[in-house]
Amino acid sequence: MELERQSLAVLQQFGRTYRAYAAAFEQRIGHPLPRWRILSALYTHAGPIAQKPLAERVGMDPGALTRQLKALQELGWVERNTSERDNRVTNVTLSALGHGVVEQALPLRSAFLQDVLENVSETTMRNLSKGLEELEGGIAEAVLRTQQDKADAL
Repeated sequence: MELERQSLAVLQQFGRTYRAYAAAFEQRIGHPLPRWRILSALYTHAGPIAQKPLAERVGMDPGALTRQLKALQELGWVERNTSERDNRVTNVTLSALGHGVVEQALPLRSAFLQDVLENVSETTMRNLSKGLEELEGGIAEAVLRTQQDKADAL
């Protein structure tokens, strides 16, 4: 029971840390973190990308991605076009204006990350990465078990 309590406390701390990071990121860079992940992915991807692989790349629910893309399109930062080969597929590209927005934010992001990580050792980062990989694996296994239990119940 003690291990469960400690584990829950760590998971709650992880959530608080992420929320603090996301808020500080938006304050310093000027973009909400989900929006930045999309812009950054489009910036590093050469050419158009379909929304489904983009959602996978940024780890975002397709519906949430669509809402973000609509907002980004209204700002003129992305362009969305229906695929000529398959009208069920929408391709997304970073516009010239969006490209400029990302290039303007990149130095701010680099400085922010440097400030955030200034007092974090490489060893700590490696250990955190390993721990998070294990946590993600546990989450994936729990999801599979839940899906199997639901399938077995049918």
